[in-house]
Amino acid sequence: MTPLQTGALVAVLLGTAGWCGAVALRRTPRSLAEARRRMRGDDPSNGTPFGSEWPTSLASTRFGRSIVERFGDDLGIVDLTPADVVSRVVVSATILTGTLGAATAALTSMGLLPASFVWWVACLALGALAGWIALRDVASKIELRRLEVRQAANDFIQLVAVGLTTDQSVEEAVRFALAVGSSPAFDELRRVVLAAPQRGVAVWDAINEFGERFDVRELREFAASVERQGLQGVSIGDSVATLAASMRATALDRLEREADKANANLSGPTIGFVVTTIVFLAYPLAQRISDAFGG
Repeated sequence: MTPLQTGALVAVLLGTAGWCGAVALRRTPRSLAEARRRMRGDDPSNGTPFGSEWPTSLASTRFGRSIVERFGDDLGIVDLTPADVVSRVVVSATILTGTLGAATAALTSMGLLPASFVWWVACLALGALAGWIALRDVASKIELRRLEVRQAANDFIQLVAVGLTTDQSVEEAVRFALAVGSSPAFDELRRVVLAAPQRGVAVWDAINEFGERFDVRELREFAASVERQGLQGVSIGDSVATLAASMRATALDRLEREADKANANLSGPTIGFVVTTIVFLAYPLAQRISDAFGG
């Protein structure tokens, strides 16, 4: 590869990486005039920033459809769309590939690396790895969000069960639970339930919608019990207590499995540390014994 070809390749890679980085970081209008045009609806692009069409077009490709099939409606849990995920994957892969390609071209032109096609294949492989990491990051965020909401639902139902044991009505027990619980996911549940009367929605319908959104079966069952109590006047103290006990058992089982997994992950390093310590302490004695018998 001639120096001219190397310089052209480096320029193309750096330009592509810089453009992708600029598009990824730009989230607001460039000026107040553009923001006013978007608010009035006079913007001919309908409020779509330049360069934001390609994530939408890529989301309609086979790769975007595979993301939709993989995550389904779970992307809404973390307020993401298939276009957002596609843009993150493509930008991560492109920036890392461009950076590594530019570095490889520079080192090759300076003679610090032997000219080989393997380096370019490694750059592409590492870029694909960066895209895969971005995809895994979305999956881990969804899983963490589900765990947070499930913990908030567990706390909510436990507190309602405690309130019902003190001869409070269902409404008073729900208000007690909403006032005591504290966590980011619990705050979201609190906002949904407290805003239900202003929206003209029954409390049980709001709880059921929240449970359906995050796929928490226990919340849907609790909402059905509250609806029976509100419409038919049926006592739900026993059913809520049973549901709370079931959720406690499930939470304890999950904690035990996580603790066992943590212990299993620590067993290897612990054994390695013990063996290394024994070898370190026994080596001088073994050396002396060897010298004594050898002499």
